[in-house]
Amino acid sequence: MAIDTKLRAPLLIAVAATGTLALASCSGEAGNQQPQRSPEPVATSAVPDASESGSGSSAEPSESGRGIEGIESAIAAIERAEEETGGVAYEIDNEDQDRAWEIDIADGTRQITVIVSGDGSSIVSTSDDAEEVDADDRAALDAAGITLVEALEAAADEIGEGSAFDDASLEDEGDAQAWQVSFEDGGEVFVSIADGSILRVDGI
Repeated sequence: MAIDTKLRAPLLIAVAATGTLALASCSGEAGNQQPQRSPEPVATSAVPDASESGSGSSAEPSESGRGIEGIESAIAAIERAEEETGGVAYEIDNEDQDRAWEIDIADGTRQITVIVSGDGSSIVSTSDDAEEVDADDRAALDAAGITLVEALEAAADEIGEGSAFDDASLEDEGDAQAWQVSFEDGGEVFVSIADGSILRVDGI
């Protein structure tokens, strides 16, 4: 059937308009679509290796013993003897080199001699012969600012490692008195009874 020429032009315009709208609609939909993004990686904290964290590392070595043979057992022996008698130690000696300790204790003016095992843990014997503490020693003890144990510790720190403790006692040092701490290699340290300072070191 033939289309009237008067109707052909409006029909063509309508068809063209419909096509334009369809193209615009497709273009709009394409423009509104957002590009898909790849998922972002999730941050995770690294777990430290046990060897790096330090949890498996060993502790710093202890200073117990100060590198001086016999010093810790001598200190333990002094403390044990003082505990046993209630007095104050003012002399200690390695009895007959058998690692038992002979310790003189001042209980007031009375002297008590205590033998303590080599490891300082137990009393071997106690002797109280009613002897009196020497007057100079008693006066020095009354004036002392540090104990025999503290003198041993100061002397051991001063003498350094590699020696062995022998004995200690109160001695005159010039116009003052001192704790004389002796070591088996011949070294001697004189420690002020007043403040624990080192007055003199001999033999090293």
